[in-house]
Order: sequence, then structure tokens, then C-alpha cells
Amino acid sequence: METIAKRAKAARLHAGLTQKQAEALSGVKQGSISKIERGDTTRTMSLLALSRIYRADPNWMDTGDGPAPWDPVQIRKAQHNANEPAAIYRVVRVPPELPCFAPGTPDTVPLISWAQAANWTSAGKQSADRWIPCVAHHSDQTYAVRVEGDSMTSADGALKSYPEGSIVFVDTELQTPADGERVIARLTESNKITLKEFKDDDDRRWLLPLNPKHEPIRTAFVVLGTVIGKWEDED
Repeated sequence: METIAKRAKAARLHAGLTQKQAEALSGVKQGSISKIERGDTTRTMSLLALSRIYRADPNWMDTGDGPAPWDPVQIRKAQHNANEPAAIYRVVRVPPELPCFAPGTPDTVPLISWAQAANWTSAGKQSADRWIPCVAHHSDQTYAVRVEGDSMTSADGALKSYPEGSIVFVDTELQTPADGERVIARLTESNKITLKEFKDDDDRRWLLPLNPKHEPIRTAFVVLGTVIGKWEDED
């Protein structure tokens, strides 16, 4: 297969996945998967994530060189050391099952749901489905969660924006944020968990959405953690 688009689609179909299922397992947006399969973009970073769930050699996905997912595992003689035993050429064709990183792997944090964020403790970390890299300095009480809704999608290009589907990294040891920091908070009255900008003016505390279509929250709340970083897929 001469193109990335054809290889990506063939690998997905061989894995028995729809684009929506591939999105759920890999974290790559369905729109990005569709673009790759149409040949509109190479998306090298996304190809690596997709190759894991398709159980495909990432080098084959990217260049066409190496075994396809439906090929038998290839064992080849070592070329540079006559005493070296035969081994799988280049990379193991079958990637590890999710999570992509073992729980507790250095510099990774658990990617959790909003329901888990409501009562997150270190004891619950082992139940996270995936662990992902976090390059920001963080405590061992840090997690990642996908943004839901558009309340933190900024209408002003000068402001940071947190569109739906992006991932924020939250350090739960940081519960005394400064004015203007982004936080995960629990609303006292409804127990709802929300991502907002923390505001503090002369001891008046409230939560501010970046999207002007949403109203500020001036009711009681508890800060559960402070956002220390963000990951957003390219369109």
C-alpha cells in the first residue's frame, strides 16, 4: 500500500474498529482520523497513537516498510553479530494493551473521567484506564482529564483556550491558586465539578468562564486542584 491514508484505513478495518471506536481507544479525534484516511494530513503523532490500538508496526504505518498487521511476526537473523540470537525485526508488531504506560511510570499521570475527578485520591490511581506523559513539574497527586463543553473556549485569541476534547493536567496538591489561574472546583450546592478561571479580588472569590456566553459562578465552591498544563490535538 503506497500511501499513509490507505495503510491507516486498512489497519483500522483489520482491527475491526469504526472511526468512533478508534477515537475512544486512542484519544485521536475522529475528525483527525478521517483526515488521515482521506490523505489530507500525515499527523505523525496521531499515527503513533493509532498504531498502538490497531496493533500495527508504527514504521509500517508511516513508511510502508515492515510487516503489515495481517502479516505473521517476522523473525530475521541478526546481521551485525553472528552470535546474537534471531529476534523480531525492528519493533514488536503487537503493542502493549491499554494503558499505554504502566501505572506509576515516571513522568506520566492517569487520564481519568470527570466522575473520578470528583473524589480523586492517590488510592484510586490504579483504576485509571490510561497513563499519559506530563512534561510539567507535578506532584504524585496529579491527573489529566478531557475538557467537556465550551465554557473555557476563549473568544479572544489573546487568551489561553481550553476547547472541548483538549486535555488539562491538574495538580490536586495546589488548592490555593492565585488570581487568574485555571482550576478544577466543586460547586458546594450542586456538587458539580467544573473547570474555570479562579478570581480573587479583595477576598471575593468567584469562577470565571473564558467564553462570554457563559455566566460567572459566584456561589460557594471548593478548589480541588490547579491546572498546570494542557494538551490540544491539531485539527
